[in-house]
Amino acid sequence: DDAASFLEEQMKLNLACRGWLETAYYFLGSDYRGGGPTSYTLSYMAQMGGWAVSDYALYFARDPLTYLRLGYASYLSSWALLNSGTAESNYGYWYPGQNNDGGAGGGFEPRPWGRAWLGDKEMGRGSWWYSGEIDLGYSGALRSAATIVVDDPIFGLFAYGGDVSREKNFTQVIPKDGLRARFHIVRGTQRIHLLLDRDGFAKDKPVSFDDALTTIRFTLENRASGKHDAIVRITGLPAGEYQATVQNQPTQKLTVRTGAQEQIPIPVDASGATVAIIRVSAATHR
Repeated sequence: DDAASFLEEQMKLNLACRGWLETAYYFLGSDYRGGGPTSYTLSYMAQMGGWAVSDYALYFARDPLTYLRLGYASYLSSWALLNSGTAESNYGYWYPGQNNDGGAGGGFEPRPWGRAWLGDKEMGRGSWWYSGEIDLGYSGALRSAATIVVDDPIFGLFAYGGDVSREKNFTQVIPKDGLRARFHIVRGTQRIHLLLDRDGFAKDKPVSFDDALTTIRFTLENRASGKHDAIVRITGLPAGEYQATVQNQPTQKLTVRTGAQEQIPIPVDASGATVAIIRVSAATHR
């Protein structure tokens, strides 16, 4: 009870110092300081705190979609500080030049003109010229990166970090969150969590599932040099008996119980692995 109470209190405090009313990219999802939107934004705490908001939405919130909108905005927020581009764009918007390609600011000055706190240097609206602690923020972002499929009351069927389409009674989602290692489905009371301990979902290949969640299909890409087993962790499937197949060959039978996490070893060869998890019979009891 104490832990649950602390969780709820912490989330209230997280939201109290996070931009969610104003939708400018340097406000929405950002951490706020004492000056609110008049002080610098997009610091490392934007994405680290956003990781907590997303985690709360996926695993604890009674109303997850409200938190997912904000948490994913936080995940995206501080990537705006990156200075990167092509030769045609002169390697970046904030600080052009090849020597600055791949650099990142440690915060964002939201005012048309103000002073950055390090060195008290005046600057206009934009990314700081030094990185500060933004590497901590990007560490938080990498831990929250995921493709999340939702049935949103405002936006309908939508995939955060992915491209979604429908074909008959199947939903197909191509993960594009950057890591392609975490996949979640949030629909009503359903929350499916599909997590990879290594490798990743294959680039430009869909993760597909039917409306009843009795069939899930996906392709893994091999991110190592040789053959190995990858562990797929999946939680939230409807209770019942399941058959896992790899390259259309049966590999493991599963007895899924409500709320339990299943760990499935998947043999991955040099070309990857095509995986299906199919329910063969429904549970007769919980």
